[in-house]
Amino acid sequence: MILTSKGFDSEKTVEYGNKFLTGNGRIGYRGTLDEMTREHCVGVNIAGLYDGVAGKWRETVNAFNPFYLRLYVNGKQLTAWCDSVIDHTQSLDIGCGVFERKTVFDVGGGKLELVSKRFCSMANRKVLASRLTLRCETNINAELVAGIDTDIWELNGPHFANVSKESKDNVLFAHGITQENGTAVDVVCEFSRLPDKVADDFAHFAVHLEAGQVYVLDRIAQVLIGGEQSLFDLNFDNEYTKNVDKWRELWHKSDVELAGEGIEQAQFALRYSIYQLLILAPERDCSIAARGLSGQTYKGAVFWDTEMFLLPFYIKTDPNVAKRLVEYRIRTLNGALAKAQSYGYKGAFYAWESQDGIDACSDFNVTDVFTHRPVRTYFKDKQIHISADIALAIIRYFEQTGDEQLLLCGGLETLLQIGLFYYGYSYFNHIKKRYELLDVLGPDEYHERVNNNAYTNYMAYHCVKRTTELCDILSGKYPDEINAVLDSFGPNFCDTLRNWADKLYLPKCNENGVMEQFDGYFKLEDATVEDVRGRLVNPREYWGGTTGVATATRVIKQADVVMLAVTLPQYFSTEQIEANYKFYMPYTEHGSSLSFCAYALAACKSGHSEDAWKWFLQSAEIDLAGGGKQWAGDVYIGGTHPAASGGAWMVATQGFTQCRPTFLHKVKVHGYDN
Repeated sequence: MILTSKGFDSEKTVEYGNKFLTGNGRIGYRGTLDEMTREHCVGVNIAGLYDGVAGKWRETVNAFNPFYLRLYVNGKQLTAWCDSVIDHTQSLDIGCGVFERKTVFDVGGGKLELVSKRFCSMANRKVLASRLTLRCETNINAELVAGIDTDIWELNGPHFANVSKESKDNVLFAHGITQENGTAVDVVCEFSRLPDKVADDFAHFAVHLEAGQVYVLDRIAQVLIGGEQSLFDLNFDNEYTKNVDKWRELWHKSDVELAGEGIEQAQFALRYSIYQLLILAPERDCSIAARGLSGQTYKGAVFWDTEMFLLPFYIKTDPNVAKRLVEYRIRTLNGALAKAQSYGYKGAFYAWESQDGIDACSDFNVTDVFTHRPVRTYFKDKQIHISADIALAIIRYFEQTGDEQLLLCGGLETLLQIGLFYYGYSYFNHIKKRYELLDVLGPDEYHERVNNNAYTNYMAYHCVKRTTELCDILSGKYPDEINAVLDSFGPNFCDTLRNWADKLYLPKCNENGVMEQFDGYFKLEDATVEDVRGRLVNPREYWGGTTGVATATRVIKQADVVMLAVTLPQYFSTEQIEANYKFYMPYTEHGSSLSFCAYALAACKSGHSEDAWKWFLQSAEIDLAGGGKQWAGDVYIGGTHPAASGGAWMVATQGFTQCRPTFLHKVKVHGYDN
């Protein structure tokens, strides 16, 4: 299971940094080369550690790079892009999370081969390990300069104050303190050889190679947070073996095998998606950012992606990780309560872009390409479906694991606070005798501040209804504990929520089986995606907002009603799922990587298995293909797409196990409960 790329292309440096990413849930190391620096977007991203610099967006922190290296022969630095390169290959073994590069240089009279492999240990999450090997056809003298690069790539830094470096024998140390909270981050790198000298805070090694002789330099690094203690005398071979053994365990629990004709590429893409999910599973009390561990894009914040597209994988393959993700939302309930209060509501209104419960979402997320002025957007204010997404995650975790203690230890209170928020946010229409959810923004972000978004209404209804049912179930088994929780909400609160749910407006499918995305959607201009794309004056225009080219049309950013139909299929017939799938398809721009898997699942549920396969590939191959925008002007917006990886897994395990294309003969799903 090896991903390989031959040749060096400077234009793909950023793309390959994403594609060849390694990680272990604590650290993500971008797929860059040893000699690369901040200008190549080298990143050693730390999960869940945030820092903010005055006047800039708060974001996750990149640690110092422990594996920086320069190679000199005859005074000339040899790099993957220098004119001495004969051959260059880089690869990623997704079976054990090992990145390797091999570069062959012409050193005048012979070939010099440099091989470097590294991994983020799954067995010891603090540890990163690297082995460098040199071999030459002729006798040469070379110099290696290795060390910890503290001149790191940051989007909104600098995040470290009081940066210092020191050395002792064969160990280098780098220390920094985050600007905002004063959290210490230490990077320690131990070499398998004693340096000939340490100069400018880097270790220098004189290399004398006889023809055919092999030179090996091992580096064992540790990223320590908040004063953690380091370990010494670690051995590369031992760490490598432990890492491989741990990966073997992970694949035993999570692999999905496809059997069929001509599907080798699809099988690899699915396993690559699973690999991405495995390297993101947090090992401490944090969640998973929208761009995973590939960098600081989107501020390293946690979106609804985690609950809707990632959690299903972890529930089936590692319930302990799933519990950690759900507990993150329970633990950050106070942030949701504070956000709701800031808008004048009671209950829990969760952060759209969560950094430990704080909403990092800006009021101005888009810049107008014509006026160059920031545009007011309403992702933070109006995407109230985020609370229902989180409620559904708690409910599904409980339903599939039976973990009552999670509900008793904060889970049920969180659900009730979410119900209280929807109850307070809603408007009672006295003429129509119903509750409505007005002035909202659904998953389709091209249409802001709409009324009765179908996805939002149904999700809120389902979660509130299920919450009251769970209260009834648990009250019979734990009356004292449940009464203690309910007492804080006032008398007969569950009855209040039941009455609200019974009177909440739920849009129905029309005579053609199609559900209107929101009030008035059918009255919008009947334009297709291609129609709207043809109206762009500037290819970088934002399609939504008050003046976007899609705003007054039916064109949508991503699956919305289709997403609802595959998330809560009990409210739709098979015929209705198919009708909505066909109706919304020509209007969906797929401006989000979350969209493809929803269409794939809908295609499976409505019997369009061949179409489902195409949608599945678009989700599974998104990072392999290297598509999507990497830059917006001078701002880096690229990274991996974990939600698409989770979506690909859902299609394979939930879609193709029920409805397969003719060429797909079998789907074998591994997992703890299979």
